[in-house]
Amino acid sequence: MSSSSSSSLSHIGRQTTGIPTRCWCGANLTTFGAQTKENLFRRFYRCEIWLKRKHEQHLFKWIDEAIVDEINIVDAKHSQLKEDVDSFKVSTTRRLEKHAKQIDQSLQQIKMLMEAKTNTCATQDNYASTSEDPQPSTTISSSSNPLTNIAVAAIALGAMVWIYARISN
Repeated sequence: MSSSSSSSLSHIGRQTTGIPTRCWCGANLTTFGAQTKENLFRRFYRCEIWLKRKHEQHLFKWIDEAIVDEINIVDAKHSQLKEDVDSFKVSTTRRLEKHAKQIDQSLQQIKMLMEAKTNTCATQDNYASTSEDPQPSTTISSSSNPLTNIAVAAIALGAMVWIYARISN
C-alpha cells in the first residue's frame, strides 16, 4: 500500500468509515500533518497511544478521506429518507383516495335515503291533503329536516376531503 492511499486499516480486519472519534483501543484521536514527500502537510487522524508506543497498530486515517466517507454516508441516508418520504406520499395518497371512494359511496347512500324520505313525506302530505280534514296540512320544510342537514354536512365533508386529496398531490 503506498503512502498516498487510504490506510483506515490500522489493524488487520479493522476498518473505520466516516470520521473516527476514537481508536479501537478506546484512546482519543489527535490530528497530525504528514511529513513525507508524497503527502507533505496532509492531515490525518492518529491514536494518542501511538505517540508512546509506535510499534503497536492503532488507528490511522487521512482526514480528507474521512470527510469523503462521511459525505457518502450522509448521502446514502439522504437517499433512503427520500425513498421513505416518496413511499409515504404514495401510500397516503392511496389511503386518501380509498377514503374518498368510501365517502362518495356513503354520500350516494345518504342521497338515496333522502330521496326515499322525501318521497315518504310527499306521500304523507298528499294523503293528509286528501283526507276529510278541511285544514291544509303543513309541509315539512327541507331546510329544517334533520336528514337533509346531515346529508348537506356529509356532502361538505366529502368535498373537503376530495379537495385535500387533490391539494396534497
